[in-house]
Amino acid sequence: MRVGSATTFDPTDEQRRNLMQGHGFKGEPLPDIKTSPGTYGSGGLLSTPNDMLRFLAWNLDRFGEKGAEARMISHAAYLFRDNLDPVYGMDESGHMDAMALGWVVMQPQGDRPLILQKAGGMQGVFSYAAFAPMRGVGVLIAINQYDFPLAMAMGEAANELIEQLAPR
Repeated sequence: MRVGSATTFDPTDEQRRNLMQGHGFKGEPLPDIKTSPGTYGSGGLLSTPNDMLRFLAWNLDRFGEKGAEARMISHAAYLFRDNLDPVYGMDESGHMDAMALGWVVMQPQGDRPLILQKAGGMQGVFSYAAFAPMRGVGVLIAINQYDFPLAMAMGEAANELIEQLAPR
């Protein structure tokens, strides 16, 4: 699957000029630091809103034949919470019931449908992507300041929006 031409670990100088400016805890601008290959597996991927929306659309293409196997593998829950003791750092954007390939799986609860989500933060930017693959609804949010309470509220608001737009 090709996400988009602007998604990369190693942006060009032109792409770097268009990066969202991250800010520290006190609101000070943070420098742009090149992503180290050692972090490629866990973060540092830079993208644009348009590429992220294409990625969400691909994940929501439930009946699309192109990429169907990759979606199925990506969305499948592999590690369930009841196999883990303890669990740390996985509940900030919603209770982790299981892990898929990079996605935190939130099982349906009440009116909330199954949600796959991923939060991230680097260089003064927090982002959150969440979607309900069986309901065709996805949300992408980003803020450009290290503000942990706001980042947690961002995930909660996105999950509530998905629940309101796509109830079970």
